[in-house]
Amino acid sequence: MNKPLPNDVSNAFFNIIDIDKTIKANGLCNIKRVHGGTDNEDTLGDLVEDLVYFITELDNIYGVHNES
Repeated sequence: MNKPLPNDVSNAFFNIIDIDKTIKANGLCNIKRVHGGTDNEDTLGDLVEDLVYFITELDNIYGVHNES
């Protein structure tokens, strides 16, 4: 598998930060996640928090600031 392109990783990072801020600004953090057609204990806020963490880690490894 090829490593992701730095610009793509950095773009995904900034997109998820914008999504996180948008969800928080619109009071959507506590909406329950629907998985497989059923409600789940996780919320949109939980899912976005996980994505922010993961994409931040990817950006730290592969982001534009780490181009060789």
